[in-house]
Amino acid sequence: MAGNSNKYGKSFNCSVKDYNKLRTFLRYAFLYGCYTKDDFVERFNYSCSLVDKDYRRLINILGDKHFKKKTPKQTRFRMNYRYYKDTENYLVKSYYAKSSTKLQLALYFFILQVLNRKMDVNEIMTKIPALSEDFNIKTLTRQLDKMAELDLIEKIQYKKNGKLYYQPKPNFFSAFSDEELKSLKYAVDFFCNIEFPSVPGYYLSDSIKQYMKYYRKSKTPDMNLFLYRFKNFHTVLEEDMVWRLLWCIINNKSIKIRYASRNGITHKVISPRKIVIDVYYGRWYLVAGTQTHPVNIYRIDKITDFSLMSEGKDTHGTHGQNDKECFKHSWSISPLNEKEGLSAVKIKFSVAPHQDLSFLLDKVKREGKWGTISQIDDKSFIYTIQVNDATEMKPWIRSFGHYAEVLESTGIDLRKELSEEWSEMLESYGTIS
Repeated sequence: MAGNSNKYGKSFNCSVKDYNKLRTFLRYAFLYGCYTKDDFVERFNYSCSLVDKDYRRLINILGDKHFKKKTPKQTRFRMNYRYYKDTENYLVKSYYAKSSTKLQLALYFFILQVLNRKMDVNEIMTKIPALSEDFNIKTLTRQLDKMAELDLIEKIQYKKNGKLYYQPKPNFFSAFSDEELKSLKYAVDFFCNIEFPSVPGYYLSDSIKQYMKYYRKSKTPDMNLFLYRFKNFHTVLEEDMVWRLLWCIINNKSIKIRYASRNGITHKVISPRKIVIDVYYGRWYLVAGTQTHPVNIYRIDKITDFSLMSEGKDTHGTHGQNDKECFKHSWSISPLNEKEGLSAVKIKFSVAPHQDLSFLLDKVKREGKWGTISQIDDKSFIYTIQVNDATEMKPWIRSFGHYAEVLESTGIDLRKELSEEWSEMLESYGTIS
């Protein structure tokens, strides 16, 4: 992305070579909003100038309406999120900051303009002006091949003479009426908010909107028809890493990851097998094996980078059945601990004498996974389940408030832990009358 003139009074480069730094800034500004410039310097290994540049960069790309500065003593970077107003995930636009050179951007648009039929690289070369001193046919070929790989244009090679041609992709949207395009956009908007990874869905929705505006001269409604539970905007910040890891899983590649653990940065060689998302917390996890441990769990937001290793053996088939057994009783992501076994949890759900039990019963039936319900009467019922790690159930149990009471659990004393957490909250906030 080229530099832009902005309110700071000079040309400023909005693009970044290392998206990880920008991702870190976004994550802490969006999720917490309590860190100052000094915090970023001391705790997250930023420089003062980099904090200023990242903030300015995001103001240019996302707009200042999404930022709120808290200034008790020093600026604390915080991003706005309003459940009923912010239904469009504005964090997706942060990927626009990923850098492209001026030559790459110019070539991209020139190719789309001149490629109106089947042409070879020499003919395309004659129609594009000399963009720089180092611009040559090899540079053009690399850009054409990259665009073909991304399915933006078609690449055709004839077997007889080996000649290579490029041609534009058919206009996919031309077969749809305006009403069909509107319906398609609504469908895409819906599915890109409930399916993961979702960034391509946002781009498709925007493409439909731009196509209708500039080609059909028709407006699409700006309103969003849906609101979503557990809609965590920050999940998109890891999606570029998720797509790369998915490619490694599909192609059975071993990788060497750079992982930010509690003990600092570590490097590990792993064989990725599965990606899991926790919709409650909005966290991505990678299930992978090593030479010594067949099942390991890694938070993807802690993987700062990775590189491909040499060709590995096909381990997916040997571990596939083990993975199913290992995660069969996982409430979220914890694997089975063979030494400790499963944890049995029993919870009593109840309502006051004047309340209806049906809403509570329906919620537990809908969200309680493989658990069983028994001893149902007018005002209460018992829910039991066996899980790998009962600790993972805490957020779900807390979501019921006083309607849920843990009666017993094996492996850990879940009732005691929840009671202590509620007591700590009471000490912090006091009794509310």
